[in-house]
Amino acid sequence: MTRLSGRVRGAMRLVLVGAAVLWGCQLPGRRARPGTTAAVVRPETTVTPPAAVPPGAPPAAAQRPDSSAPPPFRADSVSDSVRADSGRGAKPVRPAPAKKPAPSTRNCVLDFAESPPETRLTYNRLSETVSNTFIGGGFIGRCQGERNRLRADSAEQFQAAGVVNLYGNVVYEEPGKMQVTAMHAVYFTREGRLYADGNVVATQLATGSTFSGPSLEYYRAMPDRPVSRMIAPARSVARLIEKDSTGKLSPPTTVMANRFEDAGDSILVAFGDVVITRESITGRSDSAAFDKPTEKARLVRNARIVNDDTTRRFTLTGDTIDLFSKDRQLERVVARHRGKATSDDLELDAEQIDLRLSARVIEEAFAWGAGRARARTPQQDVEADSLRIRLVDKRVREVHAIGGARTAGVPDTMKIRTPDRDLLRGDSIFAWFDSSEALMRDTAARPRMKEVLAVGNASSLFHMANARGREAPPAINYVRGRRISVAFDTGAVRTVRVDSAASGVYLEPNATDSLADSLRDTSRARPKPPGTRPPGSRPPANRSRAPRPAPFVPAESRQMPWPTPRFR
Repeated sequence: MTRLSGRVRGAMRLVLVGAAVLWGCQLPGRRARPGTTAAVVRPETTVTPPAAVPPGAPPAAAQRPDSSAPPPFRADSVSDSVRADSGRGAKPVRPAPAKKPAPSTRNCVLDFAESPPETRLTYNRLSETVSNTFIGGGFIGRCQGERNRLRADSAEQFQAAGVVNLYGNVVYEEPGKMQVTAMHAVYFTREGRLYADGNVVATQLATGSTFSGPSLEYYRAMPDRPVSRMIAPARSVARLIEKDSTGKLSPPTTVMANRFEDAGDSILVAFGDVVITRESITGRSDSAAFDKPTEKARLVRNARIVNDDTTRRFTLTGDTIDLFSKDRQLERVVARHRGKATSDDLELDAEQIDLRLSARVIEEAFAWGAGRARARTPQQDVEADSLRIRLVDKRVREVHAIGGARTAGVPDTMKIRTPDRDLLRGDSIFAWFDSSEALMRDTAARPRMKEVLAVGNASSLFHMANARGREAPPAINYVRGRRISVAFDTGAVRTVRVDSAASGVYLEPNATDSLADSLRDTSRARPKPPGTRPPGSRPPANRSRAPRPAPFVPAESRQMPWPTPRFR
């Protein structure tokens, strides 16, 4: 007990001494004893007494600190100075670029207040914000805040997945834009996407154009997708409705393809075995594109355009064909890469063919490109580096051939009979065809050459009719010069004029030509050789046969043959 009490007394003394030391350190004006450490405590702020406020001054003036007084001490002043010193001499830090807002993925709150009274509803709440809804007996609804409307015999919504399934007589409609009808559809509310299948018909309400096929995918316009998009993945049929400048409906255009893609009802692209039909015109290609605002179209790969109208029969082929229209009227057609144009009166073949139309009738045709351009008519063939052909009332009237031009024509078959052709060469050749009213009234008549002019290093070879008739060989007229002009009369050469540097030759067959005599005297019997007898007759019985003459043997063969060489 004595020891325990002594220890307790010692501990109490230590506690009392420590308390006295602490109390002494906190008294003002007192210093700490030697051997002890004094704690210096600074106030966090310095309060300045308010100055006198003059009468009539606002109360805020009394709260302004004295500008001559030192700034108050703040506990975070050290950290501020460190930040300021670390920024001196350092490169300015550029702010991070603003990120694009994420696409809207808000859930669709289904509003079906327009549904008929027979509608039946089953509502399953999975959580406070997620639920599933099953609707039968007819459904008409829309997502709140959106103008699109959904209609079907029955529907089911899975809010967590953002999916609305529609069954039976489905109708999806955006006022003034698009209407889709199908037997089944799935609407993805977060993506603004509709997938429809089963007898799908999509109608663009602004133009009346329709798309029909087994399935269709439609992306409506959204903040992150300003232009709507439509995709027909299976073979479908598009019926395009257009209006002219006066607002009158033009004949519809039907397009069939294995796949369609439409962007904003402005650009339509078709892929795979494309067939385009408009009235009597049919176009085919591997793929096609239509730009509706600019009225441009392109057929790519194995392109072909055929006009089946008997009065305007025409065919155009090429690897690529471009079509340009204005006010829904076709004005220009360009065939690129091995183009070929064929009509009743003209066949044009070149690397590129450019056709200009007016009122859907060809008025001019241009041909050029790598290789040679060739134009063929029933009477003349023209070949040059480039060609320009002008037509009037679907008939050839002028042909301009530039660059190493050459023409080959058929002589008048009524007066001349020969397999050879008339030839005309020059740096440039200009040909004019008959345009008389009588010939224009006769739709079955062929265009006939009226005049041909060759300019620059010109030469011509023409056949002239023989005075003895069509069966006699014709005469040949060959001339050269700088300019040669040839005039025709009813398809036959009438005159040939050479302007300068003229030279040439005129060849006329001989009147005693044995070939002509043999052709003219074909009815005369040939004389029989001596010693022949009529067929079936027998030689005389008492006449001996004449000895046969010995065969002729050349002197060289009567000599002795050469000895056979021997080899050791």
